[in-house]
Amino acid sequence: MPIQGKRERSGGKRRAVLLLSLILLVWNACATAAHLARIGSLLAFDGSGGSPAAQPASGDETAPRSAQIPRSGPLTIRQKYLLGKRVDINRASPSEISELPGISDTVAAAVVEERDRLGRFRSPADLLGVRGIKEKRLQKILPFLAEMPNN
Repeated sequence: MPIQGKRERSGGKRRAVLLLSLILLVWNACATAAHLARIGSLLAFDGSGGSPAAQPASGDETAPRSAQIPRSGPLTIRQKYLLGKRVDINRASPSEISELPGISDTVAAAVVEERDRLGRFRSPADLLGVRGIKEKRLQKILPFLAEMPNN
C-alpha cells in the first residue's frame, strides 16, 4: 500500500508542474501581446515577397514604424555587401573607400591618388601598387569590390 501512495503523490507533483508550466505559457503569451500593443504595431506579412513588415495597429499611416525601421541613416559597406552591392573602386569617393574593412582615411586617399595617376584600376592586382595595401589587405577587401573590366 505505501508504494501506491507514493505513486499518487508523484502523479500529483507532475500535475502541479504541468499546471504551473501552462500558467507560465499563458502569462508569457499575454505579456508578449501587451508589449506589441504598447509599441503600436503588429508584424504582418506584406504581399511583395513574404518578408515581414510592420503595420500600424491604428491604421494611421503617419504613425512611427519602429519595428520596420530599426535604424535610420545610410547603409554601411557591409550592409550593402549583404544586399549584393559592391564598391566600384574606379568611381568611389575617399569616404566610401575608407569604409572598406582595413582601409583607413590615409590609405583611401592614397588609393584615389593612385587611381588618378593610372587613370583607373584595370585589375585588383593594380591595388598592390598603393602604399598601405599588401596582399593580405587586398584579400580582405576583394569581396566588397565590383568587377573591374580588363582593357
